[in-house]
Parts: sequence; structure tokens; C-alpha cells
Amino acid sequence: MIELFKTYISEQFKYPLPGIKTHLEAAPYRKADVDELTKKQARQSGVLILFYEKNNTLHTVLIKRAINNSNHSGQIAFPGGKKEEHDANLIETALREANEEIGIVKEHVEVIGKLTDVFIPVSNFLIAPVIGFIDYSPTFTLQISEVYDVVEVEVQTLIHPNTFQQQMVKLSGGTQLKVPCFVVNKQIVWGATALMINELRYLIKDFY
Repeated sequence: MIELFKTYISEQFKYPLPGIKTHLEAAPYRKADVDELTKKQARQSGVLILFYEKNNTLHTVLIKRAINNSNHSGQIAFPGGKKEEHDANLIETALREANEEIGIVKEHVEVIGKLTDVFIPVSNFLIAPVIGFIDYSPTFTLQISEVYDVVEVEVQTLIHPNTFQQQMVKLSGGTQLKVPCFVVNKQIVWGATALMINELRYLIKDFY
């Protein structure tokens, strides 16, 4: 199945991505687009959306960030982080961070493209979501200072109508807010990661 899925996703990259339309549906403050100057001034980062087969079912992996004083403490995200000077590009950033955070062997990942960039106002990051495949079910080694746990998700659940919901979340300052989100494995996925998942959802909805 994974080869069929890889071929299907590769075909989708031949056409314009749904991008902002899908971001707006999942954006907590109903603003997903930013001007070019803001993008140029933002800090660059990359995340890895990794697909693999486990128990004959397509999966991807999310991380639950470590509990600390950061703006994204305890949130669910794709593995990734900021671009370092020695990274040749944002694909290299995403692969390096996935290796550091959860032990993915970057040389084993086949990258086939990137989704639409996502801007995070609170931290001034512009994120490149990198799509990659690995031909086995990986064993995860967590970077404890950054990652509390991994959340393996069956890809098919992302397109189930009940997965995309509205839920109350608590912001870093303690304020509660009702936001669009994905509920996977009893975890609430919102914010930038939800924007990425929603675009992915549009791309894969006709595969199943």
C-alpha cells in the first residue's frame, strides 16, 4: 500500500496545492495568510511529515513536546525545528531535527515534496512541512529535553469526519479558547500542525 500512496501523493505535487484555503479552515484566529515581507523576516524552520507502514496500515508520527516554559509546551506537533547555519536547506533541517528528536535515520527517508509554508505569529517562525517516506516501521529514540512522547497515527483517521472538531484549549498565558483541531489518539492537535494536517487531508481524501 505504501508504494501506491507514495505514487498518489507524488502525483498531487504536479498540481497547485490547496494551501491557504485549507489553512483558513483550521486556523484558530481565522488568519492564515501573511505578506511577503513578514515571511522574509520570519525565522525559518522545517518539520517532517513521515509516512511508513505498520501492521499493514499507513501511519505518520507526531510528537508531544516536553513540558516546559516555552510557548508550545506540551503541544502535539510534527518533529522539526529551526534552520541552523549548517543546514543546506529546509529539507535538511526537517530530516536533522527528526533524527535528533525521535531518532529517524535521515538517510533512510525518501523526500517527495513540501506542503504550503505555515507562519506561526507567536514565535515568528515560517515552517516548511516536508513530506517523506521510510520503507519500514521505525523505532523511536526520544530526545527527552524536547520530546515527551510520540503519537503514531493511522493516516486514514485523518480524513474521518469526526476527527476534525472544535475544542477548548488553554493558551500559554492561561486563556482558554475554542479552536478548530484534529483529535487523534485522544490528543488535541491544533494551531500550525492542524493547518498542515488539514492541507494533507485535502490531498489524500480521494486515496481511500
